[in-house]
Amino acid sequence: MSHNKRITENSSIIQYLMKLNFALYFTKPVIRHIVEFIIAATQKGYSGTVTDLVNLSFANCHRTTFGKFLSQGVWNIEYAWRAIRREVIRIIFELSQTRKKPIFVIFDDTIAEKTKPSSQAKHSIQATGFHQSHLKGKQVWGHQLLTMMLSCSKVVLPYCIERYEKGGKSKIERICEMVSMLPIPKGLAYGLCDSWYINKKVIEAHFERGYHLIGALKTNRIIYPQGIRIQIKDFAQYIEKDEVHLVTVNGSRYWVYRYEGALNGIDNAVVLLCWPEKAFKNENALHAFICTDTELDTETILNYYSQRWPIEIFFRQTKNNLGLNTYQVRSTKSIDRLLWLISLTYLYCTTSGDEYCKFGQGIKIVRKEIQKQRVQWIYEQANNKIPIDEILEELQLA
Repeated sequence: MSHNKRITENSSIIQYLMKLNFALYFTKPVIRHIVEFIIAATQKGYSGTVTDLVNLSFANCHRTTFGKFLSQGVWNIEYAWRAIRREVIRIIFELSQTRKKPIFVIFDDTIAEKTKPSSQAKHSIQATGFHQSHLKGKQVWGHQLLTMMLSCSKVVLPYCIERYEKGGKSKIERICEMVSMLPIPKGLAYGLCDSWYINKKVIEAHFERGYHLIGALKTNRIIYPQGIRIQIKDFAQYIEKDEVHLVTVNGSRYWVYRYEGALNGIDNAVVLLCWPEKAFKNENALHAFICTDTELDTETILNYYSQRWPIEIFFRQTKNNLGLNTYQVRSTKSIDRLLWLISLTYLYCTTSGDEYCKFGQGIKIVRKEIQKQRVQWIYEQANNKIPIDEILEELQLA
């Protein structure tokens, strides 16, 4: 019996997958490879390669076997995502009910950057292209990944990661479709987004499912104070000190002007014009935000919008730890499956313990658990008088 199999059968990972009813969707070999991915991806030194997946998980197979699991394996990615989404919805909606806290649906996109292949390359990564990087302020080569997360009471979980393909449905269309599949909330619920997604269609999609929308707003958007058509940045020049008030958000203070009324394409919403405390009327420091829930007070709107930030942390953590930015598989089928495996691993690290935790804490716990299981296996082999040469061979250390 292989080292990896012994760990798998007794691990908290397999128990977690069974709790998600994976046995209904996947064969034992598929589940074994899923466990191997989680084991490898959570180890220090994982760089996103298939070779790392095999070596760090001590999988009893060649790297091509794992590569074929991703590119040719018989398992349904839609069923796989349903399992994750069902669990995420269960956790977030239960938290909302028990703790009486609002639900946040956070969506944004990021780029998994790749090296542009030469014109002579025979086996380049599929579906890559140039995308505008807002972080770098230029076009970069890679995959653009559209992501949605659900959050409540500071528990933030991945709901969907998918490649955005130019020439297909727009990001606005895909966000609307994702929102349309969300359960109708029983309490307060808000979509949170950057200015790129503030669109009448997105707002209406949220309304239809019982969600309001809070987002950043470009300062060239048109508003109608007292019926006058004017851009936000131009209107800001006429605001006086006695028309704003200080609001504290996460320890920082801002001067805020509150407008409520129409925007181009939007009948009625709250728009907040904000400056840092020491930069009032500084045009370069002006930021604007929109909220379709006109009953929320100004401070609450800004505090709720700050709950969008965890998706940026998610991007950074999955790129640095789980290979979101460094995967080296070529086919779109393999890439899409890796995105699901990364989401599952993140979910496992944050929700598999007795209490929900941050990813940084969770991955350390998972690493220790895996190390304990390996030591336990070695101890059992020694007690069973297994020769040291056989143990080293199983550990790929011979």
